[in-house]
Amino acid sequence: MRRIPVQRRLALLAAFMAACALLSGCRKAAAPAAPVEVRLDGEAWTGASVTPDSADDLRVYVTMDGAPLIDLPFDEVHDIVVTQPDGEENRIVLTGDAVYMGSANCENQDCVEMGAVTRENLELRVLGGFIVCLPHRLSVEVRGD
Repeated sequence: MRRIPVQRRLALLAAFMAACALLSGCRKAAAPAAPVEVRLDGEAWTGASVTPDSADDLRVYVTMDGAPLIDLPFDEVHDIVVTQPDGEENRIVLTGDAVYMGSANCENQDCVEMGAVTRENLELRVLGGFIVCLPHRLSVEVRGD
């Protein structure tokens, strides 16, 4: 089987995300099809706000199937693990000045290869502030409020 070059895959992901963004305005995001476990720094995430009044102008939004899972200030340090009932798992790392997909048990690893989103490269990346794991239907977005 012929492998598609990384730049081409990223361009396809960008087109897909643009289409999703257009469609998201047409319908309300539903909850993920099955309950997922979200762990923040090793503790079960209850949905409580970590730092609601952060002075940081950037936030990190993690969504699955378009439904919000977690929302954090960009400048904090956290380790987020999202586990689905069928064993699909993603680890998202916030370092205080970057966010990246630390690991995923999907086959293609495109999300891990997308690298880190930083303040400096936010506008320069092919996908902007997005990191997307299509097999797990999970996205991480860095954006200003």
